[in-house]
Amino acid sequence: MICSLEAWKYIYSLIFVLNLGVVCQTTFRYTDTPRFLDTGQGYNVTVHRGQKAELACKVENIGPKEVGVAVAWVKKPNPFPIAIDTEIFDPAMKNIRINHERHSHNSQSWNLVIEHAQPSDSGVYECQVTSKTPLSFDINLHVLDSPLILEPSIDIVDVKDNKIVNLYDPLTLTCNSTGSRGPPDAIDWFFEGNLVTNRDQHWKGRILITKRVHEEHPFSLLSDLVISRTEMGDQGRYICRSTTYTDPTSSMPTISAEVMILNTKKTQRRRDDVSKLEQKERFVENSGPRVGSDILTFFMFVIAGLIQLENG
Repeated sequence: MICSLEAWKYIYSLIFVLNLGVVCQTTFRYTDTPRFLDTGQGYNVTVHRGQKAELACKVENIGPKEVGVAVAWVKKPNPFPIAIDTEIFDPAMKNIRINHERHSHNSQSWNLVIEHAQPSDSGVYECQVTSKTPLSFDINLHVLDSPLILEPSIDIVDVKDNKIVNLYDPLTLTCNSTGSRGPPDAIDWFFEGNLVTNRDQHWKGRILITKRVHEEHPFSLLSDLVISRTEMGDQGRYICRSTTYTDPTSSMPTISAEVMILNTKKTQRRRDDVSKLEQKERFVENSGPRVGSDILTFFMFVIAGLIQLENG
């Protein structure tokens, strides 16, 4: 009878746990001994509920597949592996995967990634390497029973002094807001107390509003207000306010930021006018005495000519 895929997975994991060897005829020889490399992560990892937890395991001298060496993850005290190489063996853990990366010809990592970690995922995880001399090390994962709360804020992107924008330059405002049970459903933007929308004639064709869940903090929602071309009328107070439709009674903060529009073209014209005026004044100052001297010389010639005519 042909075994199902799940049955073969169970048999494979059982062989792994019992550390049984299978004798094969091969001419391949690999003598380097596998060893763990420092990942810089340490042996204790703490995340908040809903965050991604990544447990690092980096191995050197693992050798090619022909050697029969494998990397597995076990959650203690259960001796059966939840993953071997990149294959997931525990169907109950639907939120895990193996992030496999080859760093060099003899260095690879098999990181156990737990998406949207929950307190029930807390525990001791063991990274194992099957070889003639089995290797293993433990990582203690602690998932806090609270989401990571980011301080609500508005960031003004690529702006001098974080508040001054040159006239006609683009402007991007980014707002983040964190919910208690999940990300807010929406973030609304207001300018001087009025809702910012493309239907408003002032903003029509100049703005784009986007929203996305924070990659590292799944309870936080980010929203971008992008103004493609600023005008003098865009100067003032911007407010972002988040909303949770499933819990309308929840108090969601509003965050505000002041934006100043610097009319650089008008300022430059004033500077050009002042510069031209200064140049004209300098020209008059430099040329004044010389012009007066030329006029005096002209009149002297005219008088001398008249005297000669009378004598003649």
